[in-house]
Amino acid sequence: MTTKIGRRQMLLAMAGAMGTTALGSAIGRAMEREGSTADKDRKLLFVLCATGGASIVDSFLPVTRTEVDDSALADTLNVYEDAQIITPAGSNIRCPGYIEPSGLLGNLYELGFSLDGFLAKHYRWMTVLTQECTSVNHNVGQHRAVTGAGINRGRTIMEAMALRHGEDLIIPNCNMANDGYIQPGVDPSLPAFAQAEIIASPLGFAAALDGVKGVLGAPDRALVERARGIREELDDASMFGKTFADSPRRQRFLTNRREVQPRLEAAKMMDRLTLLPPELLDPKYGVMSSPLLPTLAGKFSNFLVDPWESQAALSVLLAYYGLSCVSTIGLRQEPTFGNEKLITTPIAFDFSHNDHRMAQYLMWGHVLKAVDALVDLLQQLDYLGDPALGKMWDRSMIYVATDFGRDKTRPAGAESWGTGHSLNNGTLIVSPLLAGNRVFGGIDPATCETYGFDGSTGDSDPGLKCSEGHIYSAIAQALDIEFPERIDMSALLA
Repeated sequence: MTTKIGRRQMLLAMAGAMGTTALGSAIGRAMEREGSTADKDRKLLFVLCATGGASIVDSFLPVTRTEVDDSALADTLNVYEDAQIITPAGSNIRCPGYIEPSGLLGNLYELGFSLDGFLAKHYRWMTVLTQECTSVNHNVGQHRAVTGAGINRGRTIMEAMALRHGEDLIIPNCNMANDGYIQPGVDPSLPAFAQAEIIASPLGFAAALDGVKGVLGAPDRALVERARGIREELDDASMFGKTFADSPRRQRFLTNRREVQPRLEAAKMMDRLTLLPPELLDPKYGVMSSPLLPTLAGKFSNFLVDPWESQAALSVLLAYYGLSCVSTIGLRQEPTFGNEKLITTPIAFDFSHNDHRMAQYLMWGHVLKAVDALVDLLQQLDYLGDPALGKMWDRSMIYVATDFGRDKTRPAGAESWGTGHSLNNGTLIVSPLLAGNRVFGGIDPATCETYGFDGSTGDSDPGLKCSEGHIYSAIAQALDIEFPERIDMSALLA
């Protein structure tokens, strides 16, 4: 990106970024409301989608060779040498230390972040939960990871979050992920305002937030508003408007145009959410970079080339300026390059099919680099820029969602091997709202399979398996989201 970008180029790059309407399925103001959403009570959720099977055994619940009674058996399991495992001072969680990139990836990969460095810095807010998934299909597993396998009337946790905490926000539920993570829930009673707004291009998203600003030679805004008023009258008087006067789709479209668009323009969000730096913006269009861009760029060094980082950066802006309460970001299947080196593996965590240990270590590092930046920024920034509302971190949760686990076995003595999909896994949540520095559940060294726990007491039990519904319930309970089928996970609360 070396040339200045005008509004037309930004809008062309944004084709499809806002869904099928100006704001897809954003707020319907007269719809169902649930719970309190006062600024002081609102909570924030960031869902980071680790596509392809992020294995908890290769991150924060590893097994060492000496924990396996039989040395020959250890040769066939995904275990680590004792010297490879690091437990930082004060931490009850451990992880593999640095692993030199080798094998199929070799020197192609640009190392993103070390697991042990992340753990040493953030263990106080890390909660590891064991889990047994119900599908090893990518799209199905991803959808169940965010719907709890349908436990809450089929609503995604993002939809439930928007319904509980986003009733007065302009676009409360923003989704920048893909595949199963971007699919809506299946509850037909969900109010339109809680449905996800799809954002395909974080770098160009701001260009869609104002219909006049940045347009060379545009008429005076008052004249544009007058023309818009005439358009509304003609729409209602037209044969089409009369025929489909009661159409829910038309009503949603008109709500977006008549209520959401004016709110966005009145909030003057284009400049606040523009992620492009000044050197890439032509001054004649009158569009400015976000005031927070230097702060964001200091944490997301590759945001101009890495969609994962640009999504995370935009998620901070959306929450900070009070547009949304939940953002979903996702890894892409195609590899990302920076400085002629790979930043992400091909097909994300699913590259474990080819080289399990390297793919897991490198992709976990990439995911945790974004989590680290998010935590730092949320701890630094006041919510809505108001010190009286406290730091954003105090009300935030970061959920690292993944579709399934990976196989726990390897060819005898292999240092490099491929793995298939597995139902057995675990989940990482980083938040001050949960009991941090804890592992809930356990792992059997003889199989490297995780087992569950009692959510009401926190006690591990080899006879229990915790499903997607348990993870969903834990998140919901910490975020004050009520529903009849919620499993008691009170032992996890801070």
